Amino acid sequence: MVRTPRNSSLQEVREASRRVGDARYLSEADLQVLALALELKRAGLHPLIVTDDYSIQNVANQIGVNFTSLMTYGIRFRFNWILYCPACHRKYPSDYKFKSCEVCGTKLKRKPLRKTPL
Repeated sequence: MVRTPRNSSLQEVREASRRVGDARYLSEADLQVLALALELKRAGLHPLIVTDDYSIQNVANQIGVNFTSLMTYGIRFRFNWILYCPACHRKYPSDYKFKSCEVCGTKLKRKPLRKTPL
């Protein structure tokens, strides 16, 4: 059976990914997998996402969906990310739409703003 998530579930997952700062690192397929898992959980099932992608694991933890890793140990903390410029140290919100600093043009990087134990 092929199934696509409802728009409401997809929007909820997008908002959760924005809150923790992983929105720009998740593909549309990643978001759909997370949204489907959320729908299955709400239907009383126990979905398990199998992935080594830390961004997917971080968002899955945020929305309360179980996950496991194949090749890595997986995440031990839930991170809230912030974007920053390594050259001029200007900080940007995690959902900032550009990939470079508006002041000096350097490519932005991300670092944990806060980490919460799982």
